[in-house]
Amino acid sequence: MDRRKFLVLGGAAIASIGGCQWSNPFDQRDRIRIVGLLGAIPSKVINQFESASQTKIEFKAENLPAKLWQELQNYPSIAKDKAPHLMSIGDSWLDQAIAQSLIQPIMPNLLEKIPKWQKLSPLWQQSVTRNNQVWGIPYRWGATAIAYRSDKLKFEITQWADLWRPELKLKLTLPDDAREVIGLVLKKMGQPYQPENLVERPDVLAKLTQELKSLNSQVLTYSSDNYLQSLLADDTLAAVGWTSDMLKAQRTNPNLKVVIPQDGTALWSDIWVMPKGEVAIAAMEWMNFCLTPEIAAQITSLTDAVSVSSELEKVPTSVKADPIKFFSQDILAKSELISPLSPSTLSQYKDLWTKLRSGTL
Repeated sequence: MDRRKFLVLGGAAIASIGGCQWSNPFDQRDRIRIVGLLGAIPSKVINQFESASQTKIEFKAENLPAKLWQELQNYPSIAKDKAPHLMSIGDSWLDQAIAQSLIQPIMPNLLEKIPKWQKLSPLWQQSVTRNNQVWGIPYRWGATAIAYRSDKLKFEITQWADLWRPELKLKLTLPDDAREVIGLVLKKMGQPYQPENLVERPDVLAKLTQELKSLNSQVLTYSSDNYLQSLLADDTLAAVGWTSDMLKAQRTNPNLKVVIPQDGTALWSDIWVMPKGEVAIAAMEWMNFCLTPEIAAQITSLTDAVSVSSELEKVPTSVKADPIKFFSQDILAKSELISPLSPSTLSQYKDLWTKLRSGTL
């Protein structure tokens, strides 16, 4: 499912946390209410936090990203005694949440209560910082990747350019997403995933238009939701999507091979944010807890993503050997978090996408 619009987090490790964990009325400990995503946090992590603190967690898990976003938008109408203190959203939602005044920044005095924040890579710190204010705490990440049928294709896919090969003519599924499709074409061209002032670079724009038109002739369907189904049903042989989906599917489909293109790719992250309202100090403890080495190891090992923590010494060697979760530093150096475009470049993206999808490019 499209992580640029919605979040999907898979994994059997949290299958037991469906709906709400209702509180015991006789439990007089302090409590925080958290709305999370099914599959993002192993169930035992909640128990470990409650055992390590004097705080009880009321955890509500949503398995549909649209419901999660709707819940954040409905926050002002939720009764104070039921409103969440903390919610998980994808990085693509962050600027929209800020613009709609749905969340509040984590002020410096509160940030001090999250000491693991200081140990995060500048990449992750900058990803949630706007105008010198921190708007959330990232806790796990993944990437845009290519999945293909290794039992059907006679060659290995290693780079974005392979999607243009004649063997994939009308055998390719791409995301129904302008940022991802235009971004991968730019990467194939040796350009950044999200160039600045695209309209001021007619040579790049002309080449981009040509490459998009050529790639479009390879595509059987554009889908951000069911792209793996068509791949597994033999309708297509390759698909572009997100590692969280692909890792889950790969466990039951050994013929599905997943690769991170050597040209570099787009990165995504999941973030804890505070809806506007009452601040719970225990929420800072929870966000910090999620970044501790022990919990970072569990998130990395038991979910289909990797902790953003820089302290991953406790992650098992077998997990670190996964080339999708832990791809090479060389590829990572060429990869980018997708950030907001300038108005002029955004307008150009919309124009290109409209013409591409209508067949008038």
